[in-house]
Amino acid sequence: MAQSVGILRIWWKGVKYDCIKGSSIRLPTYQNVTQVAGDTAHRSQNFQPGEIKATPLLMKGQSLAAFNPDDEGELQVQADTGQVWTLPDAFILSAPTMTDDGGKMPVTWNCSTYTELLK
Repeated sequence: MAQSVGILRIWWKGVKYDCIKGSSIRLPTYQNVTQVAGDTAHRSQNFQPGEIKATPLLMKGQSLAAFNPDDEGELQVQADTGQVWTLPDAFILSAPTMTDDGGKMPVTWNCSTYTELLK
């Protein structure tokens, strides 16, 4: 029986963060855009940045300020099935709001490039 992805782990700027269930990753790629001319649909392409959404837990000794939107940094996403995506130019869109419900803090990153390692 084949295994499917059940857990995603992240490393932001070299620090590992545990995330609650529901994280997602969309790799950077091109997207099709419909161009209508008369009664015909054509397509053109635009670049679609990668988008990673995760809800890390802020643990004792970890810094909330590490998630301030500043310069780009390396984000690594690892699936429990062995795939690893390294996004060297990731950046946080806006500072997360950390809650007192376990230190949950939803974060969204965008990026332009990636490498993928398959096991």
